[in-house]
Order: sequence, then structure tokens, then C-alpha cells
Amino acid sequence: MKVKDYFKEHKWIIPVAIAAGVLIITAIVIAVYSSGHFARGTKVNGIDVSGMSVKQLQKRIGEYSINVKERKIDEKSRDESFFEETIKGRDIGLAVGDAQPLYDILKDQGFIKFFAGDKKDYEISHTLSYDKDLLAKEVSTLKGASATDGTEAVSASIAEYTEGKGYEIVSEQQGDILDEQATCEAIEKAVASLKESVDLSKEKAYKKPEFTSESDVLKDAVETLNRYVSTEITYKFGDDTVVLDGTRINKWIKIKKDNTVKIRRNKVEEFVQKLHRKYDTVFTNRKFKTAYGDTVTVYGGDYGWWMNTVKETDKLVKLIQKGAVKERTPEYRQTAVSYGDKDYGDTYAEVDLSGQHVFVVKDGKVVFDTACVTGNESQGHATPAGTYGITYKQRNATLRGENYETPVSYWMPFNGGIGFHDAYWRSRFGGTLYRTGGSHGCVNLPPSSAKKIYSLVEQGTPVICYHRSGSSSKTTTDSSSKPSVTKKPTVTKKPTATKKPKLAKKPKAKKKPKLAKKPKAKKKPKLAKKPKAKKKPKLAKKPTTTKQPETTKKPETSEDEE
Repeated sequence: MKVKDYFKEHKWIIPVAIAAGVLIITAIVIAVYSSGHFARGTKVNGIDVSGMSVKQLQKRIGEYSINVKERKIDEKSRDESFFEETIKGRDIGLAVGDAQPLYDILKDQGFIKFFAGDKKDYEISHTLSYDKDLLAKEVSTLKGASATDGTEAVSASIAEYTEGKGYEIVSEQQGDILDEQATCEAIEKAVASLKESVDLSKEKAYKKPEFTSESDVLKDAVETLNRYVSTEITYKFGDDTVVLDGTRINKWIKIKKDNTVKIRRNKVEEFVQKLHRKYDTVFTNRKFKTAYGDTVTVYGGDYGWWMNTVKETDKLVKLIQKGAVKERTPEYRQTAVSYGDKDYGDTYAEVDLSGQHVFVVKDGKVVFDTACVTGNESQGHATPAGTYGITYKQRNATLRGENYETPVSYWMPFNGGIGFHDAYWRSRFGGTLYRTGGSHGCVNLPPSSAKKIYSLVEQGTPVICYHRSGSSSKTTTDSSSKPSVTKKPTVTKKPTATKKPKLAKKPKAKKKPKLAKKPKAKKKPKLAKKPKAKKKPKLAKKPTTTKQPETTKKPETSEDEE
């Protein structure tokens, strides 16, 4: 059978052969094509290379460019807008690195994976390469990188103190100035995947505010500030009330650049100093109504309210830091009986330096008075005027000075080494004895008067020493029959100058030796004074001193204190 006849009889062979040939050729073409092209769904380092050959990938990289989306913020309105700039791959030296790993992927995928698909992201090194310096240069030319034309980001901050609300956080505001390092990193990441665009806002490539509303340091600062201004300290100075609260404290607080909080101690100290100047009464002059009923000005003295400003400032700073709410008495060096002009109260001792008389006042009423002898004016030992307080009381003390050492039974100092005490060596008190024969500064009292005053005063009892113009008193002897409380005002009602000379003209009394030599007249007082001699043997041992009219002329050897 001829071949021609065979094919006539088997006509199906030719189409089948053609089809098989086509399939073989197609298979060969596909095999060849698949060996040089990536399977469907293939990614290399995140780059979709489906159906691409290595050369096509290289071409694409050579033509690559990326759109950079940037924002623009209006500095005044803070409105936000956007614009785009382009960076070309060739401008940053973008190219395929070592291509062999790509060919290895193609070989691994083969014919079957090409048809079935290969949904895999292959991670290989050095697929793409670019010049980082060229990229940094391109980034620096972006409009958003210009600080001169851009709008700075504004950190979150702490709002001013508002009464009733305290302190609050003000939210941050974003700017449009690029952080070049963050921008380079965002673009590098996009280029590595050959992305067509990158949104720098979403990539947070802008310079960030130093503090945001979520910053712990800001939250801590606001908490601290609100604790400070919640403080409420109430001071009461008699009828006056001073309240220290947030309306004042907020002006004493410093918020540093790093948002830490500090109390300005000097501001607290200024506040305390104002209280000190307004309400302290130590060393001040006072208007004083005497036992005589007239009013004098008492100058100086260390009695009165005296705030310890250093300790009070320290204490107040700590209370503010705690946010304390309380009523407070300041720290004092010393206190007085009451607040106000009459800080010495209604119970005190007063010394009329001009009239040489002492009054003891209890609850506003004179309960005892006596003549006295104060400091020797002629020798510069005058008892200082002023308002003081009894420092302490002591029985049987010995007073010592440069040239004396004197025992006393009742000692009540009120101004350093100056105080009340008995002067058993004196026979006369009051009058003008103090001018030339007075003490070294103390208030000398008859022994019985010293004993009485000792029982009436306590530590801290105010002592008010003053001068009265035209005031004088008669000299009295040391006896229990002192001028009574009711009789003293009558003495003050005789301030006429006509009676003064009479007191001065009585030197004749000193010349009457008969008075001193009358044994009969003196024996009766001795009988009356015997009980004292029994109680105090020392008094009995000094009969000569009581008889000597010269005792008032020897304060240097017989007087007391410093």
C-alpha cells in the first residue's frame, strides 16, 4: 500500500500529528519561557515579579520612580494640605545587585510551578542596590525638608492655672518639617519593594513634638501642680484670717522646660515675711494705758509675737507639696498673750520708771503695787523702757557682776540680766533715789513686796516699763505699810511742780541725827521686824546697813545685777 493511499485510509493521523507537533512546540516554548520568567504570584523581597524576566525586572528598576506625598500646614490657621514630589531610581543609583539569586528562583520554580503559580515572597540579599548618599541628597531637596519655609511642630504643654479647674494639658500640634533620617528610612523601605508612592505623614517621617499629651512627664507634672494648688492653709491672727490657697500658690510655681515642677521657695518666704511684718509685735512701740489711767507710748522691748520665718517657710513648702488643707499656727521664736495692739493681755506687771512704782494687774485690775528703785541713771545703768516678759522665776539666787555678788530671795528676770528682786539692804524706796543711788538696772523691791510679786507673776507674764512726764513718787521706807492700790492714784493726782521741790529740799532729814539716834523710837520698829530676822538670819546680821543712811550712796558695792 502506498503511503498516499495509507493516509487516505487513515485521515485522522495528520491532524493528530499536527496537534501533537503544536503541543510539543507549545510545550517547548512554554518550557523555555517558564525557565526565564517568574511564576504567577511570585515576590522577591516584597516586589511582585509575576511573569517578569530578570531583564524585565532590571528594566523596570532602571525606569523606576517613587512619588513622595508630603503635607503642608498653615502656620496661623494650622490647616493641613498635601502635595507630591518625585524621586527617580536612577537619581539614587538604583539597580539590580547580584542577579544570580533571581536565576536560582527561576530554576527552582520550573515548568509546573509556572502554571500552578508560586505565591511566595523570596527573601534574598542584594537584590536591589542604591547609593544612600544620593538618597539623602534627594531627601534634603524635598520641600518639606526646609525648616525656613516649614511650620514647626508644637509640643503639648500645660495651660495656665484656672481657678476652679487648676491645670490642664494642651494637646500638641504637628508640623510639616521633615525628619531627614526618618524620611530616608521611609523611602528606602518603599524603594526596596519598588512601591510607586510613599505617604510621609503615615510613615511619621516629620519632626515630632518633644512632648505629647500622652507623655508621662506631662501627666506627672499636671498631677503635681494640681496637688500643690489644692493646698488651703488658714492662719488666724486674732480677728484677722489669712487663707493661703491655689490663687496665690500658682504664682509661686515654676514649670521648667523639661516640664518638671518646682516651688519657688523665695516666693513662699516673701509671703511669710509679709505675715511677719504685719502681725509680729516684737520690738515694736505700744500705746499703753497705765494704772493711773493715762496713756503713754512704750518704746521697744523684746516682748511680743516673733515668727521664726525660716522654719515657717520650710514647713509651708512641705505642706504645699503635700496639698495640705488645715488651720495653722506659724512657727514662733516666742509668743504673746493675744493678737492685736494689746498683745500683752489684761494680766501684767508695769513699772513706772519716772514715778519709781510697780503695779501688778490681774484681769485688768490692779491687785498690788509698791515703790521700787530702778537703775542708776548717773552711772549709765538706767533701767530700759520697753515691753518684756518674765524669763523665769527663781528662789534664793545669787546675782553676780563685775564688782558684786549679791544673794537675793526672789529673782524674776525679764530683760536679760535685768529683773525684779528683793533688796533687803535698802531702807528706802521710790522718790529720786534711782538717779544717783539706783541699781545696775534691776528693779529693787522691798522684801515683802518681792515676795508678793513672786506669787503673782509667772514665766511669760508681760512686764511693761515706761516713763511718764511729770511723774514722781515719795520716798517710802521698807515696811509693810506701803501705799495701797487705792491710794496710788491720789499720788498721781499731785504732779504739781510745787511739791517736787519739797522732796528735793529734804536733805535736812538726813541731817537729823536725832531721828537715827532715838533708841526708843527705833526699838518699836525693831520689835515689829524681829519676825523677819528670825526667818532670815541674814537680815539680822545686817542691822548696820539698814541704819546707815549711806547705803543709797554705795550701789557699786551693794547693788545687784549686770
